[in-house]
Amino acid sequence: MAFNRAQFAIVGWSSAKLFSYFGGDVNHLNLAHASVPLLISSIAAFLENLLLLAIAIAIKEERSLWEVIRVYFKWMLPSFWLMLPIGYLMAEVYHLSGPWPELIFLLPLAATRWWMVFIKRVRDMYNQSIRALLIGLDAKDPYTFGHSMRVGHYAAVLARFMKLPEDVVEQIRYAGMLHDIGKMATPDNILNKRGALDPWEREIIQRHPLLGSAMLSHVQLVGCARDWVLHHHERWDGTGYPDNLRAEEIPLETRIVSIVDAYDAMTSDRPYRRAMNHEEAVQEIGAEAGTQFDPIVVQKFIELCETVNLALDEGSGHGWDRTPAMSGEEIQQLREDEIRAFQAENPPDSST
Repeated sequence: MAFNRAQFAIVGWSSAKLFSYFGGDVNHLNLAHASVPLLISSIAAFLENLLLLAIAIAIKEERSLWEVIRVYFKWMLPSFWLMLPIGYLMAEVYHLSGPWPELIFLLPLAATRWWMVFIKRVRDMYNQSIRALLIGLDAKDPYTFGHSMRVGHYAAVLARFMKLPEDVVEQIRYAGMLHDIGKMATPDNILNKRGALDPWEREIIQRHPLLGSAMLSHVQLVGCARDWVLHHHERWDGTGYPDNLRAEEIPLETRIVSIVDAYDAMTSDRPYRRAMNHEEAVQEIGAEAGTQFDPIVVQKFIELCETVNLALDEGSGHGWDRTPAMSGEEIQQLREDEIRAFQAENPPDSST
């Protein structure tokens, strides 16, 4: 709230100064005299809004300022060109007829505001659905919960590094978080077995992408992420499952999730093996380029590791240096926080 007020004050004051400096006069507002100063002050207001908003987002999300500007400029520019003539018309109507006719202009603005609130509520419901699925997965397999959270984060970082659109990055993050959701239907004795799986057990475990995709088919907002979950065990050479896709038949987003999934799995302790260190895992992924993984995405992954200094935390074996590593206690705390947040947003019905 304080940021919004400060933003409005800065933009309003500077725009008014520019309007006056270039010859604008609010007491004699007409198209002939006000068009140039109005255009200049409006463009300045747009750029100031964009810059201030981008700075706030870049600081909060620890992203580069240029990247945030590039993403938000795409949707702010159409809004600017739409609001510019509307603002001028409202000022002209006010000057000619007083405030009451302006109610005509306020109706579409109110409708737009309502629509934005509605979209936010839908997004909140989407996030609650994902949280509920992850809480259910945690009850089934606590390891998979922490693994899924990390894969979602790593996948988003890699996708952003590859300069994919931000809406796709967000979907990839959800796909990474939900890629193993099908394991909720896998028997515990198979999930936690020490030693090699027999052929029947391997067949059971290989069903989890199909089961996960089927579960997500009931979450409409997941969209394409459902297909990415389905294919996250496909291999570049076509020997993966469930559909034996090969090379570019596998969606790019799936190829991203597959690499970070493998990285996190290799650097995690499991009942049947010890974790690799960071260098060993990256070397193993590099060795699988062209067989298990897309060689281009592997190269981007290695470049990312070098750029952000992806390194192991000795206590847990995880952590991009931009994100604190999660110890077992931190993962447990994260699970408890997610459960409390979900319960707070979905209180029990007192009438039952």
